[in-house]
Amino acid sequence: MAGEGAEGPVAALVRAWEARDPAQWQREPARYAAHARRALALGAPGFAFDICGEARARFPGDRELGYLAALALANGGASGEAARLLRELLAADEGALQSDLLSLAGRIAKERWSRLPEGAERREAGEQARGFYRRAFERSRDWFPGINAATMSLLTGEAEESRRLALEVRALCGAGEGDAWRCATLGEAALLLGEPDAAARWYRKAAALAGRRHGDVASMRRQVKLLAPMVSGAEAMLASLPVPRVAVFTGHMIDAPGRTAPRFPPHLAPAVGAAIARAIEDNELGFGYCAAACGADILFAEQMLARGAELDIVLPFRREDFVATSVAFAGSDWAGRFERVLAGAASVSYGVEESHLGDDVLYAYAAELTVGLAALRAAQLETEPVLLAVAEPDDEGKIGGTVGTVRRWQAQGRRAVVLDLRAIRESGAPSAAPMPDARHVAAVPRAPGLPWGRRQIRTMLFADMEGYSRLPEQQTPEFFVHFLGAIERALASAAGRPAFGNTWGDGLYLVFESAAEGADFALRLRDEIARVDWAAGGLPADMGLRIGMHTGPVFRTLDPIIKQENYFGSHVTRAARIEPVAARGSIYVSEQMAAALAASGGHAFACDYLGPLGLAKNYGSGRLYRLRRSGETE
Repeated sequence: MAGEGAEGPVAALVRAWEARDPAQWQREPARYAAHARRALALGAPGFAFDICGEARARFPGDRELGYLAALALANGGASGEAARLLRELLAADEGALQSDLLSLAGRIAKERWSRLPEGAERREAGEQARGFYRRAFERSRDWFPGINAATMSLLTGEAEESRRLALEVRALCGAGEGDAWRCATLGEAALLLGEPDAAARWYRKAAALAGRRHGDVASMRRQVKLLAPMVSGAEAMLASLPVPRVAVFTGHMIDAPGRTAPRFPPHLAPAVGAAIARAIEDNELGFGYCAAACGADILFAEQMLARGAELDIVLPFRREDFVATSVAFAGSDWAGRFERVLAGAASVSYGVEESHLGDDVLYAYAAELTVGLAALRAAQLETEPVLLAVAEPDDEGKIGGTVGTVRRWQAQGRRAVVLDLRAIRESGAPSAAPMPDARHVAAVPRAPGLPWGRRQIRTMLFADMEGYSRLPEQQTPEFFVHFLGAIERALASAAGRPAFGNTWGDGLYLVFESAAEGADFALRLRDEIARVDWAAGGLPADMGLRIGMHTGPVFRTLDPIIKQENYFGSHVTRAARIEPVAARGSIYVSEQMAAALAASGGHAFACDYLGPLGLAKNYGSGRLYRLRRSGETE
């Protein structure tokens, strides 16, 4: 076990990236490629895409960087974007990477096949996947496309070809010792040849050799799951390919000075830390998402870092305010521990980068983001998200607090491990020192005389029609008949009504109470616009809708111009800056909205990672996702 404060492999990779010498890297694309490959192997496709994005801007013709960018997109779930990039690369020329490109194209077609219902479209996708893999295998005689060709042959009804290819691949792999992927390939070949005991042995070897490369093991698990419906014993192989679980952590803070009924007195920290350590071990937690308040949060973070696990911290608002509200009162020791866990984390993100301003709803927002980001990561890794909590039974709780998070999680039927703080307190842990030296840092106060109240969490949608600005004056009435009619139809069938709405020209701005209501309407509007026959109305046939969305805290007040309650703030602006960069016919959403959808526990929507994209009007960049319905293939 690593010593206290040891950083995980993703954190170490991020540190190396941040500390790079730009002048050196700008001359060597291989450095970018090696770093991206390492990020992919560790199960961090978003970080890998970030690396490739900078690298491709510097080396636009580098095929390896293009391939790795496509691979990162595919690993992050953005298969449609990955396929479009691959088509460009495959059409350019035939080089040393052609087999890898064909194999990735095969994988994307295979994933599309897996999501489609039975029918002609599914059969076509399956044949495409088999064809790509066979071409790659014939070109390279490499066992990787070979085993995939064998698997897709079985899944598309070509059992004899599957067996022949599996035997060829096994011969190519040889003994397989020392290489995780070769061992996994031998395991898959054994499954296809009806040898489950041999398959389990090879998969165990593959998992052991992969070690901390959890992204690799997740890929092995996805392949086994594809075979499970058709191959006896395949489901049992998952036990031989374990991936650490992703933890969402929540817990009470150290008691503030003056608390009358002790809940988490400072002397209890070692006992709570030990209980957390046992829970981490017992539940095989390898990834952790939490805040960093004094008390349970920091104890969890320290234990995760001590194991060399990956730690991702989400703070509700700017760092200085968080220290003031949630750390400093417990004393300088906890403040120092706070700084150390942030330094060891793989990532530190913020619900908002602005001040607290006394808006406790930001705690709830950050808690939702923490849950959602963990759920998104668990889905990428083919593993299970688990809630670990240090909670006082029957605690009334407060907005964004521990008890509320536990109740919402349990209501969704998800796995929760709750450490009873009262039981730990009553177990006889010795009372020690008095309250440490408490210190306070002044939080930024709310400016007096503001005409609006506390911030509220809302989902904002901005949309416009590409091609509208080129319409001649005489066509605009016909355009508005179709455009506003589509909006009206979408609103009529949507799950919820917007809290606010406005249009101007071809622009649309709506505010929804929840991310799910906003997502439902956006998809309905996208489909209504796609069904409009623009040419029949004498309008350009290639007109298309762009939609950008974001979930975040906003102010609400009476707009004196329109005489309605309206919404304002930097998060409204962020939503507006996403829409112009969206692709025609697509819905781009912020990472915060993707996390909010994932946190809801619903299964109606899916968000495919697109990477960090520059936002309009020099508003910086944002990590964006493409929204679709679950089961949609593009």
